[in-house]
Amino acid sequence: MKEGAESIGRIMGLTPEDAYAWLVDHYGPVIADEVIGIGRIWERPGLTRRERSFVVIAALATLGTKDRLRLHINGALNHGATQVEIEEVLLTLMVYAGHARATEAVEVAREVFVENHGE
Repeated sequence: MKEGAESIGRIMGLTPEDAYAWLVDHYGPVIADEVIGIGRIWERPGLTRRERSFVVIAALATLGTKDRLRLHINGALNHGATQVEIEEVLLTLMVYAGHARATEAVEVAREVFVENHGE
């Protein structure tokens, strides 16, 4: 569980303990435990955390889940991704997921850049 908590905390920009407390507060302990368990995927070999962030951003943007997208754009920045890289992922989505989804995702990304990273 520790490994998952560290990964989820890093994505959320919180300590593992604070991330778990936030999850428990919002979803209850059962779902919090599941989310923390899912966090282990971020430590698997084969892809870096930065690369996994790009995969997650693409999936969430395609699904149109703006709140989770916002969280994972922050996570990508916490994993060392740059604004340019994130925008390139979203630009590529215009071709494969559609203009509407991609431009909405760019709007979310730009809000994150301004609000949390001063860009």
